[in-house]
Amino acid sequence: MPYVVGAIAAVLLAIFALFTHRKRSRPGARMIVQPGYAVAPTPKMLEAERQDHEEVMRLLEAAIRSSGFFRAEAIPLLLSKLRNGWEPFARVDTKMAFGGDEFLSIQEKRVLGLNTRMKYSKAFIGYFDPSCLETIEPKSVLENMHLSACHRVARKRDLVEFKSLGVRQVRIVPVGDARDCGKIKRFKKVHDINEVPELPLPGCTAPYCRCLYEPIIPK
Repeated sequence: MPYVVGAIAAVLLAIFALFTHRKRSRPGARMIVQPGYAVAPTPKMLEAERQDHEEVMRLLEAAIRSSGFFRAEAIPLLLSKLRNGWEPFARVDTKMAFGGDEFLSIQEKRVLGLNTRMKYSKAFIGYFDPSCLETIEPKSVLENMHLSACHRVARKRDLVEFKSLGVRQVRIVPVGDARDCGKIKRFKKVHDINEVPELPLPGCTAPYCRCLYEPIIPK
């Protein structure tokens, strides 16, 4: 009997540690490994991180191509820049695509319908279809697409890890700040872990979904 109780306690502690780590690492970060301050990642961890990154890039490419905001011929270069600047366990960094040697003048930004107070490199704006620039803020558009893809992959990984720990039910929970959409505030249902809907929920009004899957731990 003591062995069974100890085993259950170990599982519950593992679930708690996993969930709290995920919640602290949002938004847009998994784990940062610094020499002298953390255990070095194992080959298995590195391979999982690489697979997650490839899935993020696949989702990001799909979002970019379906948006209609980008020049088709410029998309491979944009994706290459984001892919090559990636580092395992680091924060999501979309800003690596913003740089360039030349920047738009105020007059050039006015002609394109861009915010004149924002700084845009000509290389970055070159990824976009000029006809769309009056209706979007290009930096936010790309950053939100990138973060959305990262959160989707992280949530999928969470579910896999929860299942491996024996979790049977989960709840969808918001981050808990002003950026949460109204849809999630009314969504309190507990789901079987094999039937929980993929996020974002239909009708989500947030720039990108930051919600989490919370494991239900039996009392």
